[in-house]
Amino acid sequence: MLIKTKSQDSKKRSDNQFNELYVATKPLEIDNKLMIDITDIKDFSFCPYYYYLKNRNANEINLSNLYDKAIHKTFYAYLLALQEDKLESTLEFLKYQWGKEWIKYRKVKTLIITISSINRDYHENLRKKGIDAIFNFDEIMSKEKQFPIIIGHKYQIEIIPNVILTGTYEYVREVTIGDKKIIQLVKFVTRPNRFDTNIAKLYDLELIAMSYAFKETFKVDYFQVVSIDIEQKKTLVNTYSDREYKLLKETIKNVVICLQNNIQCISPNRQCFHCNYRNVCINQL
Repeated sequence: MLIKTKSQDSKKRSDNQFNELYVATKPLEIDNKLMIDITDIKDFSFCPYYYYLKNRNANEINLSNLYDKAIHKTFYAYLLALQEDKLESTLEFLKYQWGKEWIKYRKVKTLIITISSINRDYHENLRKKGIDAIFNFDEIMSKEKQFPIIIGHKYQIEIIPNVILTGTYEYVREVTIGDKKIIQLVKFVTRPNRFDTNIAKLYDLELIAMSYAFKETFKVDYFQVVSIDIEQKKTLVNTYSDREYKLLKETIKNVVICLQNNIQCISPNRQCFHCNYRNVCINQL
């Protein structure tokens, strides 16, 4: 006759609790089909709470983000004019376009007076930064003849089941190296790398995503991905393989699952000092 002891009952309850815990902590899957931009993936990877603060208010003005958009639009306008053979004086065109893009988002009231002297100074610094950027851009583009193919064009691709990834082909051009013509996918870096590490520059999520979308959409066997740092006037050339694409897909899946489950964690480290929201963050550095 088998007699169950108290310890055996306790063990059985413990096993059941363990099994319930195991079921509850199985890897989560993506629930619904959705579309997400690679910039959101990159922002969340930088810091989940940064992503939350950046997207908390659609009407909130972030001068740093506005600068980034305005200077990119200036570059795209230049390249489109070059592609259509409508470019006469390159520097004059860039000056005009930068002034137009930087001033047009502001309301009449803010053009007359800026409430905060800090914001006024920051706005003025960004205006000057933009002028430096267009001079550097003109110098970089003038070094060799440009053959633009695609400029500022949106892409979308099903990167993993139920997730459509969107992004932008910033600049696709054809270059001649030796006796070979090569397609280059170019990204313009207009502000310091937030991660500020060589590994982050080599494995840039936006570049890898752009590369994967281009490869899958156009079925091109070989091309280069190029990062041009406008401020430093440095060019980094790279090629990516299935290894990087696999890591990209895993990153996107993990980020989407976190977003669906409303995860807003924060992990304070030296990256915080590159964050636009460090003064309002719950970490309060």
